[in-house]
Amino acid sequence: MYSRILLALDASGTAQHAAEHAIALARGLRASLRMVCVVDSASLAGSLPGMASTMNSDARLLLDDWMNRAAQFGVDVSTAITETGAAAPRVADAVCAEAAAWRAQLVVLGSHGRSGVGNLVLGSVAEAVARGCGCAVLLVHPGDAAPAA
Repeated sequence: MYSRILLALDASGTAQHAAEHAIALARGLRASLRMVCVVDSASLAGSLPGMASTMNSDARLLLDDWMNRAAQFGVDVSTAITETGAAAPRVADAVCAEAAAWRAQLVVLGSHGRSGVGNLVLGSVAEAVARGCGCAVLLVHPGDAAPAA
């Protein structure tokens, strides 16, 4: 089935719920899991100096926390922080580019997340990822039953 699952992660509750799903799937399928946070650098142009650095630090803390949780279940997990830019001007573009580069077979993300300066990933991005990725996409909704890990 799926042996390479990419999780797009931010600090929203829906994304955290999606992380639980992705970990349970990866564990059950014995799949590799890659967790990615996107820093929206394109929207940071002209904003406060150091904002991208702060957002990268926040993303690293979030990824490290979830990586440790996945590792407790024996999941083969890696992480990445990527940024929007000329090649990937939107968050969805960056998620899809990471999925393609890592050869993901499934992308998991929350149906609603955070967007705008000071936040990491998702929101209306979910629809763009579902339309733009070259692999299967699982959108996790806030009310979806929590998986057994």
